[in-house]
Amino acid sequence: MKKALYFLTGILLLASCQQEEIPSGEGFLSLTGIEVQTQEITNVASRAVDEDLTVDLYKGEQKVHTLTAEEMQSKIELEPATDYKLKVYSANYGQDNNWTNKMSGEPVYYKEEPFEVKEGETTALKVQVPMCNYAVSLVLPEGVEKWMTYTFEVTSGDRTVILQDGGTAYFPVSALGSPFSYKLKLTNTDSESFELTGTWGDTEGETVEMNTVYVITYSMEYNALKVSL
Repeated sequence: MKKALYFLTGILLLASCQQEEIPSGEGFLSLTGIEVQTQEITNVASRAVDEDLTVDLYKGEQKVHTLTAEEMQSKIELEPATDYKLKVYSANYGQDNNWTNKMSGEPVYYKEEPFEVKEGETTALKVQVPMCNYAVSLVLPEGVEKWMTYTFEVTSGDRTVILQDGGTAYFPVSALGSPFSYKLKLTNTDSESFELTGTWGDTEGETVEMNTVYVITYSMEYNALKVSL
């Protein structure tokens, strides 16, 4: 009855280019791409994501500086070292814990990527930044609102969001695994009411993963609603 959709979190291309003679003995970082990694969503129309990403350069645990747009378009001269890393994140990073029940949320992006700079070489990095939270989306049978009214709620932690058909809510992923529950309340034209409930991530073999959209789909079968996840 349940099926989670997973998408690989993070793709890195780290390659050393041909050696160059550099009199200063320094190495270079060349950013060939910094882009968000989109999520795989089945049966739900998604819109393109165009996030402004901040890129911080670190040496060890010390922040060197935030890279400018100009720096990301050219080679960056750096001292040879093995403990460099980039921290790449969207402007809304860290804000998802403050979302309320009335807020459906949005994708949040974050990635840490270590790299090494060698003397006389250029290290090329292409980083795809995954969504570091997860989402729950609702799909109902076509025309359901013509023969009954409904309310759909999804709960994760202490936050409950009401979704309409085709809507999506975003939640942070915690160390506890962030299981979620959902409830569909229905009332037909005869004023008869009933509920369909479910959970995901609270039993063995079920995990809630970041960069994942969980699509809860209700379909008609033998004059009754059937749910799949």
